[in-house]
Amino acid sequence: MSSTKEKILDCAIALFNTKGLVNVSIRDISNKLGISPGNLTYHFKNKLSIIQEIYERIVKERTQLASEVELIPSFANINSILDPLLDLYDKYRFFYLDSLEINRLYPSVAKRQQEHIQFQIQFIKTQIDYSVRKGNMKKEPHKGFYQEMAHTVWMLLSFWLNQQIIRGEKNNTFEGAKKAMWNLVIPILTEKGKNNFGIEPIVQKSNH
Repeated sequence: MSSTKEKILDCAIALFNTKGLVNVSIRDISNKLGISPGNLTYHFKNKLSIIQEIYERIVKERTQLASEVELIPSFANINSILDPLLDLYDKYRFFYLDSLEINRLYPSVAKRQQEHIQFQIQFIKTQIDYSVRKGNMKKEPHKGFYQEMAHTVWMLLSFWLNQQIIRGEKNNTFEGAKKAMWNLVIPILTEKGKNNFGIEPIVQKSNH
């Protein structure tokens, strides 16, 4: 990808994050970069193509993080990627804050996103299944319990910023997201799981 295309994407992300997706036009991006709209559309023919490229960035970065824990999906390793994962949500915060608008305006991006969401939820479920097999988490109390939990964890992390804004939280940070996630996990850990992974220290650390 040319440096001009990278600059366009970086500028678009910054403007989308600041002003919101629907409030930024191609002309806004070109003006900010100091180039003509024609020069911009040479690289990206419209706003949709910019959004598509940005989403592929998100998928690539998320997939890279997931690959770092696939071989040994311990709680400690999962905890180690939470900060960079939440940093990714912050880096592309407009995508999560404006997700409904994106779904309505860009069906092709919505379809791609839906596919990747299923991957994310299943990835979380795979980590849970691993912990159950290793005896670190209890067997599910009823069928489908852990699938629902995987869905809940995905929602918690993906929309943490949204709920903060809706509730009028002024800091708009991701502090507390890790604690909230681990608090879902702690009640279903076995004694072996608590001893092996030291969840309490991880949760305490998440408060800082």
